[in-house]
Amino acid sequence: MATGRQVRALWLILGTGLLARVLLAVYLPLAIDETYAIAVSREFSWSFFDHPPLGFWSAAVSGALFGESYPAFRLPYLLYGLGTGYLLYRIGAELAGARAGLWAAALYNITPFFVVSGAMAVVPDGPLELGLAFAMLNLLRAAKTGETRFWLRVGIGLAVAFASKYQAVLFPLAVVLYALATPSARVWFRQKGPYIASAVALLGFLPVLVWNAQNGWISFAFQGGRGGFGFDPLNFARMVLGQTLYLLPVSVLALRAMLRGLKTPALRLTAFVAITPVAVFNLLYLFTSDSLPHWPMSGWLFALPLAGVLLAARPAPRLVPALGALSWLLVAALAVQARTGLFTPDPPPAWDQTREVFDWRALKPALEQSGALDGVELLAATDWQDAGIVSTALGGTYPVRVLDDAPHHFAFMSGPRTGGRGLLLRPVYAADTEAAAAELLRMARAIDPQARALPPVVLERGSTPYIVVLPVSLEFPE
Repeated sequence: MATGRQVRALWLILGTGLLARVLLAVYLPLAIDETYAIAVSREFSWSFFDHPPLGFWSAAVSGALFGESYPAFRLPYLLYGLGTGYLLYRIGAELAGARAGLWAAALYNITPFFVVSGAMAVVPDGPLELGLAFAMLNLLRAAKTGETRFWLRVGIGLAVAFASKYQAVLFPLAVVLYALATPSARVWFRQKGPYIASAVALLGFLPVLVWNAQNGWISFAFQGGRGGFGFDPLNFARMVLGQTLYLLPVSVLALRAMLRGLKTPALRLTAFVAITPVAVFNLLYLFTSDSLPHWPMSGWLFALPLAGVLLAARPAPRLVPALGALSWLLVAALAVQARTGLFTPDPPPAWDQTREVFDWRALKPALEQSGALDGVELLAATDWQDAGIVSTALGGTYPVRVLDDAPHHFAFMSGPRTGGRGLLLRPVYAADTEAAAAELLRMARAIDPQARALPPVVLERGSTPYIVVLPVSLEFPE
């Protein structure tokens, strides 16, 4: 039972973390993955090429209700993060008391990946983590009591997770492995609760199945094709380094806590759920170069309450809060750099490329002022990333067509079926303008021999010209 002081500490941790993320959500420009999610969510779909629907639907609903702004799009994800932080507290408290729960919530609010991608950005990790945390809390209670109501709640949490991201499937896999490895848990195979949980969880996956059945199971082909069969230890090293950076300042502590949890009966279930995605994806990293270091984060999430148990068993360490403050200072510095280029000279060096997090809001008024949008019926881009950028920057006003052979979800929207006057847009770094302009015009004239280049739009980072958007006017066949 938490004391009044502990309850106040919890709300201080959650409130301070939320306030900091709100400020970040207002200040930090949209990342490329965010612009893509916003762009493709504007046309309703039961599921999406890359991910299940919930992480995309959230942006569409919030944007429709509250308008075109960074915080409006990010509002649901801020709330997902707040809920996840609270649930991690409850998980830690379930494992080892309120003090462990407080540490779990605190660690969540100082770990860069969870601060940004899990609890603020317009990506599917926010609802995924919320659903998994709710499922984990109720799984611990079901394991203790055997009550069907807790298994039902496990299913509800997994339904949310299954509707968010494909990694969610590793949660039930971990539970099955734990039950097989733990004699006292094998009774679950003879109880109705786990089967009720499974049935409810599958409801969250139904939209994915419906959409994929209508589209040749393309999402499963795409996700399954991201692995490889060649041994690649260098990629493994890069992915381990990426995970370490994402988890600073708690990466070593989290790993130690997971391994210790496997040896501790009261913690073993949580440790199984934590370590399964980490082990699966790190094994995959050895055999592919087409990978990203955030894939195992749904497992590292549950290393945080395990780390909270470790920290709660000793006098309050002063180093962790200091490292947490340093972590937030680093996040703030990166946000300032992305917005202003403050920490690099003018012109910026070649390595200073923050195009992935850039303020594109000046693009629309510049194109309107130049007349480039007059009579335009659709936009075009050379790849799905640029398509997300230009669509979101122009407020989703136009259908979008992607010209390369990997359009992602844009292939299933109205853009490929729309003809008429189009505006092909390509953002490039200022130093690359001349070669990119010639290549873009050649690409456009392969579609329309009368295509013509329009005056480029120069966008600044801070007060320095940084990105040049190249426009080409062309006609697409009906």
